[in-house]
Amino acid sequence: MSYQAIARKYRPQTFADLTGQEHVTRTLGNALDQRRLHHAYLFSGARGTGKTTTARILAKGLNCHTGITSSPCLKCPSCLEIAAGNSLDVIEIDAASNTSVDNVRDVIINNLAISPARDRYKVFVIDEAHMLSNHAFNALLKTLEEPPSHVVFIMATTELHKVPDTILSRCQQFEFRHILAEKMVRRLREIAEAEKVTISNDGLREIARAGAGSLRDALSAFDQVIAFCGEKIRAEDVTAALGLVGEKTLLGFTEAIAAQDGPGILRLVQELDSRGYDLRNFIRELLAYLRHLLVIKSGITSTEILGVSEVEVEALKKLSTRFSEEDLVRFFHLLAATEKEIKDSPHPRFQLEIGLIKLTHAARLRSLDELISRLEVLEAGLGGGSGSAGRTNPTPPPATTPPSATKSSPPQNPPKADKSAERQTREAPVARASKSDEPDFPPMVLEEPPEFSESFSRDSFYHQSAAARPQPARATTTGTSPAATARVESGQEVQAVRAELERLNRHALLTALEDAQSISYANGKLTVALPGEDIFAKRLRESSNLFREIGERLFGQPLAIEVITSGQSVVRLDEAAQAKAQLRERALNNPAVRMLIEKFRGEIIDVREIAGQK
Repeated sequence: MSYQAIARKYRPQTFADLTGQEHVTRTLGNALDQRRLHHAYLFSGARGTGKTTTARILAKGLNCHTGITSSPCLKCPSCLEIAAGNSLDVIEIDAASNTSVDNVRDVIINNLAISPARDRYKVFVIDEAHMLSNHAFNALLKTLEEPPSHVVFIMATTELHKVPDTILSRCQQFEFRHILAEKMVRRLREIAEAEKVTISNDGLREIARAGAGSLRDALSAFDQVIAFCGEKIRAEDVTAALGLVGEKTLLGFTEAIAAQDGPGILRLVQELDSRGYDLRNFIRELLAYLRHLLVIKSGITSTEILGVSEVEVEALKKLSTRFSEEDLVRFFHLLAATEKEIKDSPHPRFQLEIGLIKLTHAARLRSLDELISRLEVLEAGLGGGSGSAGRTNPTPPPATTPPSATKSSPPQNPPKADKSAERQTREAPVARASKSDEPDFPPMVLEEPPEFSESFSRDSFYHQSAAARPQPARATTTGTSPAATARVESGQEVQAVRAELERLNRHALLTALEDAQSISYANGKLTVALPGEDIFAKRLRESSNLFREIGERLFGQPLAIEVITSGQSVVRLDEAAQAKAQLRERALNNPAVRMLIEKFRGEIIDVREIAGQK
């Protein structure tokens, strides 16, 4: 008798023998025992998880000579013929090679009216059902919905999304899940004892990992390992026979990354290459290993979620303490990019070495939260003005600067003439510290991020930087810049505000003022009339802090902003649209404009009329 593969020899014959699909076996077993039978079933899931095997067991339960049962006898002619695959009443169809309407008509539809040859039910098992054409599915619709009482359909597919909804709605659906590694190890141990093969638990775990959730794949790999090693198998033999990257190798790489050991990384890559490992497959294994570390770092240690054994969980726990979640996410993205580069590279080993060296450097990067916290500390030091906050300029203050100018608290009896300068000093103090507190930072000018608070606006930081530079004794005594003491002539307030907004690159606010129907300034308040309640009105109201600072600089007092909406936005928009259309037409009629458009294939984006020109 010829040799029979382990996957076929130990194929489950009853629901009790199935591994890892308890939710399916319990439902179908109860349905058989309670005679609550459906006329069509659809089994979906990954390969090697037991779909076709379950279909045969269900057919045995329906046709066993002892009666409809969840525990077939396995001895009657019906059970034996179904197990052998030659039963006349259980017809298995490979949809991959019978995809057309003619195949469905000849094999299924024309045989529906014929009663079973011997058993209770005529069972049609359609494997890889998603391969049927749309016309073939349509031919099955009516038959699948109302088949004869002696017919049961069982369809199996690995791609459920390709099955039409009209078919799904006529079937009871069962989803087959990936089989957990621990359950596969137990099943492999039973088979190893039956085959009288000596193998360690580590070797069985490597075989289960090679199965990747498919017990059939794991059994095929076990068969291959037995052929390679014989009846005594070590874990090293498993990795060598299957070309797997062992857990120890993955651990070595991960520890080298944690230690930022570049030479160690290169030596490990040399070892991988000398053993002939598939480098892309290695990256996938390392990605899975990093995923386990990230899951454990998130506080989850369940073996079902991780897909590893209890022993591996303990090792992963110890290793996860050497990384942060941000590090692991960063490593994952870098490795995924490296895997794509290896695919098309003529030198995959070089790409792998460079990608892994990047990981050692990525471990030194700081997280965004840490950088933000350091910026907040710096901001607090600049705002507090105390000597312990930080240093804004590494050079010492000029000898002509009085000591009181560098202190955060003002003099006990400041002169009245310096009140405005004193207010500027409080808003933008100069912080100096000893060298032991914080590293020196050179003066800088930063653009204003929209989320910064009023106390850390761009202009206040600008004045801080300006004040930090060496200044004559007259300037450092007051702590103000020339712009802070400037005053705007009466009647020029609106133009001054516009100029300041343009200097600050606040183009959105400038556009809002241009859209205004009228703008007026009186008694420290800027009144803006807009045609309607829109985004410009909202933006102006939200920028009250900025206008307050502008008023302090330009007028020596806070500037309030009041936005008035007239409710005439529709009329104004229509008039503006008409004016724009007229201007565009005039521009298109201009010979010079037409020549530019034709010569450079341009188009008119916007038109504006220059004041004083018609």
